[in-house]
Amino acid sequence: MGGVMYKRLILVAFLLLIIAGCSKVDNGQSLADRAPDFRLPAVDGSMVDLADYTGSVVLVEFWATWCPTCTEMIPVLKKLHQRYKEKGVVILGISLDRGGLQELGAFVHEKMIPYKILMGGSRITNAFGGVSVIPTLYMVDREGRLVRKLIGYHTLDQLEDLVEKYL
Repeated sequence: MGGVMYKRLILVAFLLLIIAGCSKVDNGQSLADRAPDFRLPAVDGSMVDLADYTGSVVLVEFWATWCPTCTEMIPVLKKLHQRYKEKGVVILGISLDRGGLQELGAFVHEKMIPYKILMGGSRITNAFGGVSVIPTLYMVDREGRLVRKLIGYHTLDQLEDLVEKYL
């Protein structure tokens, strides 16, 4: 009997972690550290270095295809990309999926995602101080500093207000 109860507690704790991992929460933390540079493969076959975007405002999003809140963010980020790409704003989506670039590429094609989608893992999440909830977004200013950390779903208006501060 005790073993069954223990297993149920573990299951409940696991489910709560999953729910929290795809939450719609904004902690809006301000940061001041230099963004960690990285070099990651993109679904378009290129290698992407964050340093290549110095001088741009960069929104780095950690996400996964299986996360409902993450997929809800795609149309928001598509609109943000369309409205601000000519003004020096870059969106880099770092997928934490485990299916590989080909599987991820099919998803990107199906959803017609116009911004760069990269394949990430624990090394890059650790470089950003540990990403335990997705989606997690980091705003990198034109000087390469991490200036904001946002967790969960954000509206287009919220993201535009933030982007405007750093243009």
